Amino acid sequence: MLNIIMVDRLNIAQILELRDKAKSTLDKLIVDNHIYASEYNGWAGAYHSWFGRDSAIVTDLVCASVEYGGDSDLACRALGGLSRFAQWQGAKDSILTGESLGKLPHEIRNTFNQVDHIQHAAGTNQLPWFVDPLDGLLKNWDSADSTALWVISMIRAHNITDAKYSSNELLSLRAAAYWIVKNLNDFDGLAGFLGADCQVGRTFSGLHNQGWKDTVAIYQTVDGRPAVHPIKDVLVNAESWAALRELAVLFQDDDELSSKLSRTSDVLKAKFNSSSDGFLLENGEYYAQAIDGLGHQLPQRAIDVGMCLWANSDGKCVIETTNIDRVVEYIMSSDMFNPAAGIRNYAIGTAFNGGTNYHGSSHTYWPFASTMVARGLESMGYHDEAIRVSTAVLQAISFLGSNIEMFTEESDGRLSPWHHPLLNQQSATEQAWTAAAVYYNCTFLLADELS
Repeated sequence: MLNIIMVDRLNIAQILELRDKAKSTLDKLIVDNHIYASEYNGWAGAYHSWFGRDSAIVTDLVCASVEYGGDSDLACRALGGLSRFAQWQGAKDSILTGESLGKLPHEIRNTFNQVDHIQHAAGTNQLPWFVDPLDGLLKNWDSADSTALWVISMIRAHNITDAKYSSNELLSLRAAAYWIVKNLNDFDGLAGFLGADCQVGRTFSGLHNQGWKDTVAIYQTVDGRPAVHPIKDVLVNAESWAALRELAVLFQDDDELSSKLSRTSDVLKAKFNSSSDGFLLENGEYYAQAIDGLGHQLPQRAIDVGMCLWANSDGKCVIETTNIDRVVEYIMSSDMFNPAAGIRNYAIGTAFNGGTNYHGSSHTYWPFASTMVARGLESMGYHDEAIRVSTAVLQAISFLGSNIEMFTEESDGRLSPWHHPLLNQQSATEQAWTAAAVYYNCTFLLADELS
């Protein structure tokens, strides 16, 4: 564990060193039209496979860096990897595996070592996770957000790189649009999910929770009971709204589809900002992290609401304009923001029953999540706040010494890599979305220094 020395700003030499190390990591992980989530080195690289969520976020942050002088070739390679991921887009509806027509997968894996067996042998259903007999790949679609994230990042990446859409990309984007609309219809107008163990007829095992915080104990009632499924997650809904908006513009030549997507996004935004059946808390100061299957808000104050600012389209986001200032104020308050580490997963004082604090703790930090907030702040006009968050992320990465997946804060303020309390697992040391976050933050701060 390392003591954090408080500094106002990193110097340019430190930023350049962090940028170059992040670029080196990305060069190892964005290869052969694939984006690997982490390096292949046991527990320290437990995610050496292809993830829809990770690939989309990596691509977005790498491409956003181009706007601040980042490597355009790296951005094109990332777009190539994200585009190729669509080869595993759901081609049919299968209750046995969770595959769904038009849905982008959670994970595709072709390496199987001791780590993988521990992670994927634990069963939620009758059989282990699905391994396709046709190609030997583990395939899992248990992600509520991969599809919307893929759409947003694909469109943004094409805009930044000026790449032309292939016919296959347009077909995949159209199929994704229909899946997002279907998902909203299936869950009464909000994006939702049922855990693998809650799906009637599901044979192959998978994930119980299917947002980016996918550990079992992350959705709880205020008294610590597991939330009843289906779950409607605040960030998944923000991403779904942004994806619909972007798709409506992309397919504007198809009047019927474009109009449908626009109308659906308008209805989603209205419901999102409702305090009766949406996410806005009764006092109007913040938003719930989720709504459970009984229609109850899960009011834990989470970083995810700040991440909703990232899911913007044409200078707007799903959060009502009149509420954005209050959200930003709370995200930047001492309850959420640590100038030496970034933004906490949850506000100070948030308590969870059980779990491993991998996601559910006010002392847990994920650099990519803080960086998505920073990028959202900048996009929505909160430049000074964006600078503070980006600087905090780089301070932590500089002291911890790697593009670490996530880390925790001890009671005395020291930062350390996360360790699983039972297994010998620790935070992945070279993670793609952390490296992309560091690369983005470095280019952003360097551009600010030179402006």
